[in-house]
Amino acid sequence: MERGISLAIERFMPIWSSRFRPTLHQLITLSRIRDCRTEVMGGREMVCPECGSVHILWNSCRDRHCPNCQSKTREAWLLSREEELLPVTYFHVVFTLLDAVLNSSMLGHMEAAYSALFLAAWGTIQSFADKAGIKMGMTAILHTWSADLNYHVHLHCIVPAGGIDKATGKWKTLPYVNDPESGHPFLFPVKAMSGIFRAKFMKAYTSKVKLSQSERGKCFGKRWNVYSKSPVCGPRKTLDYLARYAYRVAISNNRIQEVTDSEVTFTYKDYLDEGKNKEMTIKGDEFIRRYAQHILPPRFVRIRHYGFLAPGNRDELRELQKDMNVPPVPKPRKKKTWGDICLSKRKIMNQCPSCGVGILQTVRCFPHIRSPEKIAV
Repeated sequence: MERGISLAIERFMPIWSSRFRPTLHQLITLSRIRDCRTEVMGGREMVCPECGSVHILWNSCRDRHCPNCQSKTREAWLLSREEELLPVTYFHVVFTLLDAVLNSSMLGHMEAAYSALFLAAWGTIQSFADKAGIKMGMTAILHTWSADLNYHVHLHCIVPAGGIDKATGKWKTLPYVNDPESGHPFLFPVKAMSGIFRAKFMKAYTSKVKLSQSERGKCFGKRWNVYSKSPVCGPRKTLDYLARYAYRVAISNNRIQEVTDSEVTFTYKDYLDEGKNKEMTIKGDEFIRRYAQHILPPRFVRIRHYGFLAPGNRDELRELQKDMNVPPVPKPRKKKTWGDICLSKRKIMNQCPSCGVGILQTVRCFPHIRSPEKIAV
């Protein structure tokens, strides 16, 4: 549906806010998504000088939780990551928290839980890197949802299969990675990673949030899930693979099939049934409740870079790229613009969609309609 998520918010936000206790941040975020690309946000009238067609373009809300506003940001992010590529094997590692035990606690302490997750994941990678005598790098992306919109906190990471040798300062590949006879498809042994990850997360999280003895016992009594395999593709394909996770939101508009006066129907992939595509219909206020629990704390950074991929270590990365005969990261580095994105896609900026020849010209602007009363539902 074209207005799937915004239509659902418009219809069911009042009843949801009356049944639950949303924060002001949640209300403001949902209000932005509801108004995205409508006359409320303002916009501009554009005319094609070649065919004379008129196009009204409404402004986007630019909220990171909005399914309408991630395309440009994702493409700009992808261009920046392409500059950091190394001609090596990359591994996709997923760190997942124990939902059944921790969910109720984490929903009340999101920032503490998510920060502890990042800390524990990088600490786990570092502990194995130290044993190998190398300094590794990692890009990590936080997701908090499952396919059916329930709360499921996990971290998608892309990790190069090696690092900077602490003795020589040169690149060192983990010895078994390029050995087809080793039978080792993982970055590190996942059982060992699981135990270390659990210990590091519990230490970081419980330093900020108190858990009962029963909760602690359940956490340490179960094995935590760590996925770690190499994508079967080259570095650039791996980056495209990661970009699918980078600016994904809890649900996209094309998954919403129908919004009635009381219910929302959406598609999801059932991983417990061989990944089959299915439909789910739930009450409208329940849909908004599930969606709202994935709104991140204000200013929380959900994509982070570590080791030689961290922003503060660009010089180390440039030296690696020079040694590997690949173009180094530009210095200084400029923010990617819409023009850069169009150039990379070999598209003409503001090209008329009607004739495909003319360049749209702005002839009139519409102001943003400020309506605080629409937020206080």
